Amino acid sequence: MSPHSSKINKTSTGNLRQQVYEQIKQDIISYKMSPGQPIHESEFVKRFQVSKTPIREALTSLQQDHLVEYIPNRGFSVANISFKDILEIYEARIFFECALIKLAVKHITDDEVEKLESYAAIQYDWNIPTSINTYLQANLDFHIDIARAAHNNRLFWFYRTLFNEAQRLIYMDFTSTNVLPIWSVSHKRFTDALRARDEAAGVLAIEETLENAKKRLLNS
Repeated sequence: MSPHSSKINKTSTGNLRQQVYEQIKQDIISYKMSPGQPIHESEFVKRFQVSKTPIREALTSLQQDHLVEYIPNRGFSVANISFKDILEIYEARIFFECALIKLAVKHITDDEVEKLESYAAIQYDWNIPTSINTYLQANLDFHIDIARAAHNNRLFWFYRTLFNEAQRLIYMDFTSTNVLPIWSVSHKRFTDALRARDEAAGVLAIEETLENAKKRLLNS
């Protein structure tokens, strides 16, 4: 677990729960908490200076995201990642993202495409290690906003849950290989397809991008 204390803005119960959730999720995604690591609620109580209630609620939400597991009589632990998990997550991403981009092509506005391009323009500064958080957040916003542009609330809900689980694999992909040029080209293919309202080009870009990402992770 990350040894540093974290400041929590205790303005409201809902806000408190969300802040705890986001900080624990970030530790899991960035592997500050290792797959399989037991989670002791008392350590988070001390770290965040909050009661057990928002901790338990955050962990329950993370369990729904498949980032945390709960075993009766043993408690919570960070979810493991298996070879099968990688295959299934990328198969699911291809399934959902192909469906979502087909819908997004029909509904997206030019302003929304420009917003996607602004996310894709954010760069990672190798001289500032913490800029990885900004860069990966922009990548998350990029994909989530494409899903949102599909204007299908149910598809969006399932995809957002899936993408939360996928973020550990995305982090692993980013830190294990030099994917910056690859991601840059992929993002441009997505935005070009959306701007041209070219469904076939968008689907092909997604299939090729995600298949290649899956292969990189399985071979790393």
